[in-house]
Amino acid sequence: MENKITDVLIATAKGAASLFPGGGFLAEYISLAQGYVADKRMNEWKLKVEEVLEKIPRSIDELAQDEAFYSCVQVATMGAMRAYQKEKQELFANALYSSANNVDISTDKKLFYLSLLDNYTLSHIMLLKYFAQNNYNENNNGIRQNCMVSIREIGGTEYPIKGIVEKLPCFEDDIMFVKHITEQLCSDSLISIVDFNMPVSKERARAKRTTKYGDEFLEFIQKYQ
Repeated sequence: MENKITDVLIATAKGAASLFPGGGFLAEYISLAQGYVADKRMNEWKLKVEEVLEKIPRSIDELAQDEAFYSCVQVATMGAMRAYQKEKQELFANALYSSANNVDISTDKKLFYLSLLDNYTLSHIMLLKYFAQNNYNENNNGIRQNCMVSIREIGGTEYPIKGIVEKLPCFEDDIMFVKHITEQLCSDSLISIVDFNMPVSKERARAKRTTKYGDEFLEFIQKYQ
């Protein structure tokens, strides 16, 4: 049965590769990339799937007959094969575990969350996790040294971006990228609207902003026990 699961993963990945028509340099590149990149990713993904299957409290036979789970495996495999970071593959493995065990989420929503994960970068996930917490600490005056970003404060207020770059300094050189990601998360109904142009109280600027769907999505991709 494990060999059959492996065959499903490989067949899914090869099916995607076959969607790229062409010859000459493109065909040569696809062939070389298959050996250098795709095979490596597939081997890493197979190991993660095997680890997930061992921890799922359902028999392999039962899972093999579950059409909904099969669809989740397909979507997760395609996403994992496109992920160039191991951390992203790990998130897909977590989501696959949730797909098999979380009976409170419909199959359509599981596939939707897998699709979101496929479309998001790790930067999206980092920012979403920031918005999922209350980052306000009344004992913290919010002063950072050597900050490359000039963020103006007005009285006892601040702009929402200040707390973000303090907590996630990797974003301080690309504020527009942060705003773009935030707009996507808001458009997908994972967080409430964030107005980066309006200074508000520090408590409000750093407040938790995730919606029910945002919290549910993060739980869906979190590390399984």
